[in-house]
Amino acid sequence: MEDDPPMTDVLFEAQPGRTLVGRLAKGSDLIDGIERICADHDVKAAWVSVLGAVSHAAYAYYEQGDKRYIELSSDTHHEIAGFVGNISIRDGVPFLHAHGTFADETGACVGGHLLRGITVFVGEFTIREMTGVELVRTHQEEFGLALW
Repeated sequence: MEDDPPMTDVLFEAQPGRTLVGRLAKGSDLIDGIERICADHDVKAAWVSVLGAVSHAAYAYYEQGDKRYIELSSDTHHEIAGFVGNISIRDGVPFLHAHGTFADETGACVGGHLLRGITVFVGEFTIREMTGVELVRTHQEEFGLALW
Protein backbone atom coordinates (compact mmCIF):
# COMPACT_ATOMS: atom_id res chain seq x y z
CA MET A 1 0.00 0.00 0.00
CA GLU A 2 1.13 3.53 -0.70
CA ASP A 3 0.68 4.73 2.90
CA ASP A 4 2.74 1.92 4.44
CA PRO A 5 6.21 2.96 5.62
CA PRO A 6 9.17 1.19 4.02
CA MET A 7 9.87 -2.20 5.56
CA THR A 8 13.07 -2.59 7.56
CA ASP A 9 14.50 -6.06 7.99
CA VAL A 10 16.11 -7.09 11.26
CA LEU A 11 18.96 -9.58 10.92
CA PHE A 12 21.16 -11.33 13.47
CA GLU A 13 23.85 -13.93 12.90
CA ALA A 14 23.91 -16.74 15.44
CA GLN A 15 26.12 -19.77 15.95
CA PRO A 16 24.90 -23.19 17.13
CA GLY A 17 25.35 -23.92 20.81
CA ARG A 18 24.19 -26.80 23.00
CA THR A 19 21.21 -28.98 22.19
CA LEU A 20 19.03 -29.93 25.16
CA VAL A 21 16.52 -32.76 24.77
CA GLY A 22 14.11 -34.20 27.28
CA ARG A 23 10.52 -34.82 28.32
CA LEU A 24 8.26 -32.50 30.27
CA ALA A 25 6.42 -33.89 33.29
CA LYS A 26 2.83 -35.07 32.77
CA GLY A 27 0.44 -32.39 34.02
CA SER A 28 3.01 -29.59 33.76
CA ASP A 29 2.46 -26.30 31.94
CA LEU A 30 4.20 -26.48 28.57
CA ILE A 31 5.29 -22.81 28.44
CA ASP A 32 6.42 -22.68 32.08
CA GLY A 33 8.33 -25.96 31.67
CA ILE A 34 10.35 -24.84 28.64
CA GLU A 35 11.10 -21.43 30.17
CA ARG A 36 12.18 -23.03 33.47
CA ILE A 37 14.55 -25.43 31.68
CA CYS A 38 16.07 -22.53 29.74
CA ALA A 39 16.51 -20.48 32.92
CA ASP A 40 18.03 -23.45 34.78
CA HIS A 41 20.55 -24.04 31.96
CA ASP A 42 21.26 -20.36 31.19
CA VAL A 43 19.81 -20.57 27.66
CA LYS A 44 19.18 -17.03 26.44
CA ALA A 45 18.50 -17.67 22.76
CA ALA A 46 17.26 -20.88 21.13
CA TRP A 47 14.98 -22.61 18.68
CA VAL A 48 12.46 -24.89 20.37
CA SER A 49 10.38 -27.80 19.12
CA VAL A 50 7.98 -30.07 21.00
CA LEU A 51 6.28 -33.36 20.07
CA GLY A 52 3.58 -35.05 22.09
CA ALA A 53 0.04 -34.53 23.30
CA VAL A 54 -1.88 -32.24 25.63
CA SER A 55 -4.99 -32.61 27.78
CA HIS A 56 -5.74 -28.87 27.63
CA ALA A 57 -4.73 -26.44 24.88
CA ALA A 58 -4.44 -22.66 25.32
CA TYR A 59 -3.71 -20.51 22.29
CA ALA A 60 -4.55 -17.15 20.76
CA TYR A 61 -5.11 -15.26 17.56
CA TYR A 62 -3.53 -11.80 17.29
CA GLU A 63 -6.03 -9.22 16.06
CA GLN A 64 -3.72 -6.87 14.15
CA GLY A 65 -6.14 -3.95 13.87
CA ASP A 66 -6.91 -3.88 17.60
CA LYS A 67 -3.35 -4.94 18.61
CA ARG A 68 -4.67 -7.56 21.03
CA TYR A 69 -4.80 -11.31 21.44
CA ILE A 70 -8.09 -13.18 21.26
CA GLU A 71 -7.58 -16.04 23.73
CA LEU A 72 -8.94 -19.49 22.91
CA SER A 73 -8.73 -22.88 24.60
CA SER A 74 -9.86 -26.48 24.35
CA ASP A 75 -10.23 -29.25 26.94
CA THR A 76 -10.27 -31.90 24.19
CA HIS A 77 -7.23 -34.16 24.23
CA HIS A 78 -5.00 -33.19 21.30
CA GLU A 79 -1.86 -34.37 19.58
CA ILE A 80 0.70 -31.64 19.01
CA ALA A 81 0.62 -31.63 15.20
CA GLY A 82 3.02 -28.73 14.85
CA PHE A 83 5.16 -26.58 17.12
CA VAL A 84 7.72 -23.94 16.30
CA GLY A 85 9.16 -21.55 18.84
CA ASN A 86 12.09 -19.55 20.02
CA ILE A 87 13.64 -18.41 23.26
CA SER A 88 14.75 -14.84 23.77
CA ILE A 89 15.02 -12.55 26.77
CA ARG A 90 12.04 -10.52 27.97
CA ASP A 91 12.08 -8.60 31.23
CA GLY A 92 15.45 -10.17 32.06
CA VAL A 93 14.36 -13.84 31.85
CA PRO A 94 14.02 -16.50 29.11
CA PHE A 95 10.75 -16.07 27.21
CA LEU A 96 9.20 -18.70 24.93
CA HIS A 97 7.41 -17.39 21.84
CA ALA A 98 5.75 -20.35 20.13
CA HIS A 99 2.99 -21.20 17.70
CA GLY A 100 1.37 -24.59 17.60
CA THR A 101 -1.24 -26.74 15.94
CA PHE A 102 -3.30 -29.25 17.90
CA ALA A 103 -5.17 -32.14 16.22
CA ASP A 104 -8.15 -33.99 17.74
CA GLU A 105 -9.22 -37.61 17.17
CA THR A 106 -10.85 -36.70 13.83
CA GLY A 107 -7.80 -34.83 12.57
CA ALA A 108 -9.50 -31.45 12.98
CA CYS A 109 -6.93 -28.85 14.00
CA VAL A 110 -6.88 -25.68 16.07
CA GLY A 111 -3.97 -23.51 17.04
CA GLY A 112 -2.16 -20.25 17.01
CA HIS A 113 0.10 -18.32 19.38
CA LEU A 114 0.64 -20.56 22.41
CA LEU A 115 -0.35 -19.36 25.89
CA ARG A 116 0.35 -20.44 29.44
CA GLY A 117 -2.13 -23.05 30.60
CA ILE A 118 -1.30 -25.82 28.11
CA THR A 119 -1.42 -29.04 30.15
CA VAL A 120 1.15 -31.60 29.00
CA PHE A 121 0.18 -35.25 28.62
CA VAL A 122 3.46 -36.12 26.89
CA GLY A 123 5.95 -33.50 25.75
CA GLU A 124 9.30 -34.38 24.20
CA PHE A 125 11.30 -31.23 23.59
CA THR A 126 14.40 -30.14 21.71
CA ILE A 127 16.01 -26.82 22.61
CA ARG A 128 18.72 -25.75 20.14
CA GLU A 129 20.73 -22.98 21.73
CA MET A 130 21.95 -20.04 19.63
CA THR A 131 25.17 -18.31 20.69
CA GLY A 132 26.85 -15.12 19.55
CA VAL A 133 23.55 -13.27 19.50
CA GLU A 134 21.55 -11.32 22.07
CA LEU A 135 17.81 -11.49 21.38
CA VAL A 136 16.00 -9.11 23.73
CA ARG A 137 12.31 -8.37 23.34
CA THR A 138 11.15 -4.77 23.69
CA HIS A 139 7.73 -3.29 23.10
CA GLN A 140 7.22 -2.04 19.54
CA GLU A 141 4.32 0.40 19.50
CA GLU A 142 3.77 0.00 15.74
CA PHE A 143 2.80 -3.66 16.23
CA GLY A 144 1.63 -3.65 19.85
CA LEU A 145 4.05 -6.52 20.51
CA ALA A 146 7.37 -7.15 22.25
CA LEU A 147 9.78 -8.04 19.42
CA TRP A 148 13.52 -8.50 18.95
